Amino acid sequence: MRNRYFRRFRYTRAMPVMKKQTKVARRKFLEVGAAASAATIVGAPLIARAAPIKLRVATLAPQGSSWHKAFEKTARDLRERTGGAVEMKIYAGGSMGDESAMVRKMRHGQLDGAAVTSVGLGEINSQLLMLQLPLLFKDNVQLDHVRGQMSDTFTKLLADGGFRLGAWGDVGTLYLFTNTPVKAPADLKSTKLWVWDADPISKKIAHVAGVNAVELGVPDVLPGLETGLIDAFTTSPYGSIALQWYAKARYVTNLKLAVGIGGSVITQKAWDSLPADAQQALEEVTKETYGALLTRIRSDNKKAMTTLKDKGIEVVEPDNFVEWASIAVQVREKLIADKTLDGELVAKMLEHLKNAPH
Repeated sequence: MRNRYFRRFRYTRAMPVMKKQTKVARRKFLEVGAAASAATIVGAPLIARAAPIKLRVATLAPQGSSWHKAFEKTARDLRERTGGAVEMKIYAGGSMGDESAMVRKMRHGQLDGAAVTSVGLGEINSQLLMLQLPLLFKDNVQLDHVRGQMSDTFTKLLADGGFRLGAWGDVGTLYLFTNTPVKAPADLKSTKLWVWDADPISKKIAHVAGVNAVELGVPDVLPGLETGLIDAFTTSPYGSIALQWYAKARYVTNLKLAVGIGGSVITQKAWDSLPADAQQALEEVTKETYGALLTRIRSDNKKAMTTLKDKGIEVVEPDNFVEWASIAVQVREKLIADKTLDGELVAKMLEHLKNAPH
């Protein structure tokens, strides 16, 4: 009797606890069921969505410049067209180092792509430097013709280095900015001329012209101008404003020294990591954006030259063009002689240039 009483007592004491546990379990079941129903209604899977693929892209272009705005637009459009499956992070203003550092980081998998000038392209394959030989192109028509005719060649040169060309995107025609008038090559000898430390072309020009140039990376140019380490440099008119270098110059020589070539590249490894539809989206977005960028940069450079004049920079007309041209020819020959450039490829380029529309 007593045993039955105690068993009944334990059972009745346990009933409230059991009922409470049952209610909790039922409530959880209903919550999970509600969540599942809601997910079904809105079309969201219960399993976690795959994390987006993130592409890391670097550039020397300053934030707020036409180049940077185009790169940001590329990132936005890519995200939209892939439904958020691919995201692009832009590291602007040289935050990832100079272009040689960018290429090195791409090769080591620390970056996936970059928007670079001919110097960065030359770090991938030195033959691409031929497009920036001095006094080569008289105008953009000649440049576009040669680049179009040799598109397959340039694409293969990049592919051999493990990269894909996204699209061309140039800096613009390069001019000489100084603090003393420079009319003839001999005038350069009295300047402290900046040459890009990673650029074989500018180094060779300085050597042939007999100039004791100062080698610096692009991020070091403005500090070098501010401290007086250098007092002369070459860049495009728009580039001089975007980089704020123009404020440290008084003169610009009216001679189209070269065309600043540029383009976007992505590593083959990063490209292969994208699904086919994302590859197509990236290809389409890049061509659309960079096509508009090319037009915009050319327009910006024309306006920038007028702006520079309004800001008090004096235009100097060059003397003795034959002497300037002689230096250009010597530079080309020496770069071929020391195997920096392939003579046959250069000859092919010059043949296409000869047939360019006038």
